[in-house]
Amino acid sequence: MSTITMFPLSELLAPNIVPLILKGLGYLALIGLVVFVYRLYRVRMMFRRVQKEHGIPILPHSFLFGHLITIAKLHIKYKIPRDAHGHWMFHQLKREYPEIMNKGLIYMDPWPVGYPMIAVYHPDMMAQFTQENSLRKFWAMPQVEFKPFTGGEDLVNIDGPEWKKARSMFNPGFSAKNLLSLVPDMIEEVLVFRERLRKTAASGQVVKFEDYTTDITVDIIGRAVLGARLETQTRPSRLMQTMKAQLSLVHLELDLKKDLNPFAPLRNWIYNRIIKNELVPYLYNTAQNYEKIEGPKTIVALALKEHVNETQDYSARGNIPPEFIDRVVKHTKIFMFAGHDTTATILAYIYYLLSKHPDKAAKLRAEHDAVLGTDSAAAAHLIRADPTLLNKMPYTIAVLRETLRLFPPVGGSIRQSPPGHFLTHPETGDRYPTYGFMLHSSVTTLSRDPKYWPDADSFIPERFMVRDENDPLYPVKNTWRPFEMGPRNCIGQELVSVEVRLILALTVREFEVEEAYSENVEPWMGDKAYQISNPELVATAHIKDGLPVRVKSRT
Repeated sequence: MSTITMFPLSELLAPNIVPLILKGLGYLALIGLVVFVYRLYRVRMMFRRVQKEHGIPILPHSFLFGHLITIAKLHIKYKIPRDAHGHWMFHQLKREYPEIMNKGLIYMDPWPVGYPMIAVYHPDMMAQFTQENSLRKFWAMPQVEFKPFTGGEDLVNIDGPEWKKARSMFNPGFSAKNLLSLVPDMIEEVLVFRERLRKTAASGQVVKFEDYTTDITVDIIGRAVLGARLETQTRPSRLMQTMKAQLSLVHLELDLKKDLNPFAPLRNWIYNRIIKNELVPYLYNTAQNYEKIEGPKTIVALALKEHVNETQDYSARGNIPPEFIDRVVKHTKIFMFAGHDTTATILAYIYYLLSKHPDKAAKLRAEHDAVLGTDSAAAAHLIRADPTLLNKMPYTIAVLRETLRLFPPVGGSIRQSPPGHFLTHPETGDRYPTYGFMLHSSVTTLSRDPKYWPDADSFIPERFMVRDENDPLYPVKNTWRPFEMGPRNCIGQELVSVEVRLILALTVREFEVEEAYSENVEPWMGDKAYQISNPELVATAHIKDGLPVRVKSRT
């Protein structure tokens, strides 16, 4: 009988497996290269066709690099800091190419770093895709940027009937009337902030003021949305630490470090699980007890009431379907992110601008004296007894609006244009094709445009006090839009206004700040406190180095 010699499987495969793997990787690389070249050709030809077929001037364009070389030259010429937020690039482009930019928009090709886009600067052309015809959010927001965070299923990213249903459910909670009813609860958190400022002023230490404003806005959001004391100002919050860790993974444009992170899916799964476990007890407690809650109702409680009334399922009052809870968790996450991130930055900028403009600070404090009396220690009691006192502070609102004009945390909305869509210049009648491009309302550029804002780079809150339309300072229609305009405007803008007025009313007469930037920090656009992109945070603009300051007591 013949014998069969047995060889280990590893010996049979070893000589062949490495070449096979290399060959497979070679094919994948070749396919990837073909796809890249095909995509490159399609994107570049979009811009060439706009120029050739429609006679629209565009920036100097390279078939290989698109507008990346133009952008690089701009950074060098205007000495744009490496960490400066990208939405200021459009402002500099307007300075460099006025003959192109005066068309009201510009076609921009940053691919593959970013998406082919149209940045719109004319306020009435912005209105065409945000107000007159509110287009869908750009596809990459729900499918790329916020996909890991909320699955793209939140109030910022959803569209159509689903968005209308969610918006109507949360509108009552974000109404001015309801938010004023929550002011007594907010006051507790502001008093913690005030005490923290007192201790910091006494110590004389340099602190990152944006950290302080972030903590207070998180605690106010917790009270307004969940009816919970998160106590972020006094101890670490697992909820917010986890949320910040997850937001560090979020990105819209090319980010190889994040794109190629093999652990990102697992980390997002863990973070989503932790955040849900932190939020669900608050939501179920509200579901079981919201009818028993006397007095003011939180944003979630009123949303729950809207849900029950709409479904007419009164048994749902204590037994909310899990799928509804999942949706509310996603909406709550976006509220807590957007609500604290942008408000914290703008509050820090208000203190910064007041420190640079003592005359404006004096007018602000005089208004608070007139409304609340000269005893600042009594202000909390007075506002708690009558929250509508906050409505008697027009100059405070003007300071907020002017700060948002100068330093908008969000550079504008991005929308998805449908086939056959055009924008029309209201003065010339010129039509611009938009299909295939990301539409961006460049709020940052519009807000500093001297055509619409006299002395555009100066801090002049009084422009928002003007009532005479013939006054040069009177804001032109559609030009102030840090919360965007139209049906998709920011649902939380009234919350921002209420909490900023409240915080200033209880602190600005007692404290001021003194910037403490290092001598090595170079100013840009006249400020060391310019807006930056923080790679560890989502794409909203933040203040340089968190605004290092010394807090000074005025009493």
